[in-house]
Amino acid sequence: MKKNQTSIDGFVPRNRASTTNRKVGGVSKPQIKTKTAPKKSTVEQPKPTPKGSPQKTKHEDLDAVLKNLDVAVDDSRSELREKTRRISKKDAKLAKQLQKCNKNRQKKNKKPVGIKQFVNRRRWKRAFLTLVLVIVLGGGFIAYKTFGNFNRIFGGNVLDLIKKEKLIEDDLGRTNILVFGTSPDGWDGQDLTDSIMVVSLNQETGDAYTVSLPRDLWVSHECEGWLNTTAGRLNESYGCGRITAQNSGEADESAEKIGQDSLAKSATEVLGLDIHYKVHANWQVLIDMIDSIGGIDVKVEAYDGSPEVYDVATDIRYKNGEIVHFNGERALAFSRARGSAGGTGFSRGNFDRELNQQKILKATIDKIKTSGKNNPVALIGMVDALGASVKTSFKPSEIQTLAQFAGGFDPAKIVSLPLIDEDNDISLMTTGNVSGASVVLPTAGVFNYSDIKAYISKNTNQDPVVKEEAKIVILNGTKISGLAGEQAEELSAEGLNVVEFDTAQNQDYKKYIIYKNNDDKPKTVEKLISKFKAGSAQNTPESLAKYSDADIIIVIGEDE
Repeated sequence: MKKNQTSIDGFVPRNRASTTNRKVGGVSKPQIKTKTAPKKSTVEQPKPTPKGSPQKTKHEDLDAVLKNLDVAVDDSRSELREKTRRISKKDAKLAKQLQKCNKNRQKKNKKPVGIKQFVNRRRWKRAFLTLVLVIVLGGGFIAYKTFGNFNRIFGGNVLDLIKKEKLIEDDLGRTNILVFGTSPDGWDGQDLTDSIMVVSLNQETGDAYTVSLPRDLWVSHECEGWLNTTAGRLNESYGCGRITAQNSGEADESAEKIGQDSLAKSATEVLGLDIHYKVHANWQVLIDMIDSIGGIDVKVEAYDGSPEVYDVATDIRYKNGEIVHFNGERALAFSRARGSAGGTGFSRGNFDRELNQQKILKATIDKIKTSGKNNPVALIGMVDALGASVKTSFKPSEIQTLAQFAGGFDPAKIVSLPLIDEDNDISLMTTGNVSGASVVLPTAGVFNYSDIKAYISKNTNQDPVVKEEAKIVILNGTKISGLAGEQAEELSAEGLNVVEFDTAQNQDYKKYIIYKNNDDKPKTVEKLISKFKAGSAQNTPESLAKYSDADIIIVIGEDE
């Protein structure tokens, strides 16, 4: 984070020239130098002071000058000239300005003002203009800092910030944002994504879901230009795209975009969510951001029930249930802790770490809402933190919409969707071994993300069909192998609950047939009839009695 500047606008206060000051009525006035009056003057001259008498001070002389300056509006020009012959040109100019002021006041039927009141008003006006200048310069500085960093973060034309463009959303009205972190440039593993999270939000309802993806999840990717592999850990996907593009001669900005797209493609394959925006941050942004808002408070929990949390790799040690105030450095360490090398509290490693990262996210959002609102200093600090370490695919014209959503967003509405949660019987991922490497795999099998997609869709989808949670069985009524499995994956991705797929007793079905075991799932039946053009649903025959636990049975026909 940039160090605080000694002056916000680059100006250094200038020392005033040395002046002799006097007090008149409690107000400090500059000393007015007088010239010797001509011998021939109609102005009454002061009588010589006898020897032994006290000498007149400069202050007394100045009082006489001020008295002479306090002229009436109806004084003639000759009288004014005569009265001002003893004073300096500067003071004569002041007297003329006073005369002009009083003439204007006379036109407005206002009472004339004296020299003292006139001078004080001028000083007040100068002070006011100075204050306005400071505000303008300060505001300009804030705008400069903000716009400059926004340009680095979002690219494009800064003037587009005044526009307001709705965020891209899918058919269900959701906007999905991929957020991932890497080490800062120059660190080990700077091309490997340590943290990967997808945020799905609804601009209308204001709800938001977060799901963290394990960095060690085994996925397919195109990495011939870097690792010479076609599959690997998820945390390699970004580097595969970026470095391959760089090696092909792409510029850094273009290569960064290709890397982001590569990781987004993998995330879409796993979750079944269209990724509309990408946000790439290095770990330094977490440190700077949290420090800029004065730290965050987080409740530390040992998910395995241990009395304390201890991680060897990050030197983390806290009591279970303790509320800890984190600065940036400690928050980063906590977000990376996973009970490694004999540690305690996080027995599930990456899965527990993902829960902690989501805790930090919630705490940071909550603190930003209270620290940054109406606080330009906090705003500058946060924007500085972002500007140096964040790259996004958001357009400047979308920032107003994003800011508006964030301004009215309630952190309590963030719902975490864990892929592993023993308390709620969620076990969509497991650990395994591929080619001698310890990795994370879908419980359904390598590259089989159907259960994960169904889980995500069920929780983020507001479709009444999904809400019915109908149990569906799919049977292949043709001689074409694999159709039931393919259809099961497609429906699961749409959020439907496919509990089983199999081969039908007969393989001579010409059309799709939909059977229903009850009338409690009308929306789902309606959707399936429309999707497969099956005519109408029929009651389940006795030949399919073994699937009686299902709500709906679909038999695939040849006209598929």
